[in-house]
Amino acid sequence: MSPLSTCLLLLGTAASTVLAHSHLAHILVNGVLYNGFDPRPGVANYPNRVGWSSSNSDDGYVGPADYASPEIICHKSGAPPLAHAPVKAGEKVHVQWNGWPIGHVGPVLAYIAPCLNTADGCGSVAKNNLRWTKLDDSNPVLLPGQPGNWGSPAGKWATDIMIAQNNSWQVEIPRGLKPGPYVLRHEIIALHFAKNKGGAQNYPVCMNLWVESPVEPALQAFELDDFDARNFYKDTDKGILIDVSTSLSGYSVPGPTAAPQARAVPHAQQQMMLSRADGTPVVVVRSTATQKWTPTVGTAKAKRTGEPAVKGRYYRD
Repeated sequence: MSPLSTCLLLLGTAASTVLAHSHLAHILVNGVLYNGFDPRPGVANYPNRVGWSSSNSDDGYVGPADYASPEIICHKSGAPPLAHAPVKAGEKVHVQWNGWPIGHVGPVLAYIAPCLNTADGCGSVAKNNLRWTKLDDSNPVLLPGQPGNWGSPAGKWATDIMIAQNNSWQVEIPRGLKPGPYVLRHEIIALHFAKNKGGAQNYPVCMNLWVESPVEPALQAFELDDFDARNFYKDTDKGILIDVSTSLSGYSVPGPTAAPQARAVPHAQQQMMLSRADGTPVVVVRSTATQKWTPTVGTAKAKRTGEPAVKGRYYRD
């Protein structure tokens, strides 16, 4: 195991026990690492990050009061970067959270949206215009009768499975997805205070992907849905207003249903993946063409789009 991989593993495991909040540390595609975004004060994020920026400097959440606002789409003041992580349709994206607290139980969800009518892929996409398809609802979110990580009377939760895999989750990109730029939205809903109306805590994080053709042609095209994130949840949904401190027979996943063609990675196949190399993301130069990200390309395009070039020392969790 490389020193970087060892450090990532130890930090991620420790963070799960001490943090009350979290963010997107990075993603891995076939063991190749692409940077997420760290909203905490004093951290200079990587210029070639694929994770969307956000203003939750406390590493905090979006509450039910903001379910109908743009804050729920890609977190508070969410804004896209220029870089995209290349991934082939049919491959798995390994989403690495900075940590997750034991006891913050709930579902682990994944959505995808195409970036349409832009010249730079998702780099300047208007988040309000994104329309989403659910790829994974971590169902069954609750396994009654199985012991969880904190002795929950309800049973074992999807978040328990995520914590056991070093706070990470795998999402399969549909094999029949049309090539192009997409935003992948990963979300955890923490339910430890959800017995009170308004107590649920949503943690949505977004990342830019450039989806390439699969190694083998798909039998059929993947059909996208058209859901607006601002209509995903209501504060009275069964999966939002719920007392997880009691014995439960099951859990109703909130939000739209997963697409019929989506193939969620089963719980038993979820596994931690260690980084073996840093990846080089791409920037979209035309609607159907990309080039590898370089400091020159990234800075030049950032200045044109109004996003400041980031300088300084960079930290990876």
